Amino acid sequence: MTSGALHVGVKIKEIGTAHTVYQGCTVLFSDAVGLVFETQRTLAEGGNVETVVSQVLVPWTNIRYVLLMEERL
Repeated sequence: MTSGALHVGVKIKEIGTAHTVYQGCTVLFSDAVGLVFETQRTLAEGGNVETVVSQVLVPWTNIRYVLLMEERL
């Protein structure tokens, strides 16, 4: 990937790293060093269900693959 290849707001279906797979992400920032994205997940603790939004920075060297969302116009 080159710098600027993923623009802010791009929807990503899945990002795979060596240890984690993130699904349903949105690009917040991308440069030659890494990718910053936002992801949501649902947690259930003690009978409470809540949605947690996380912002994650992953260096390109740790990313195995990126699957972009398909959009039809």
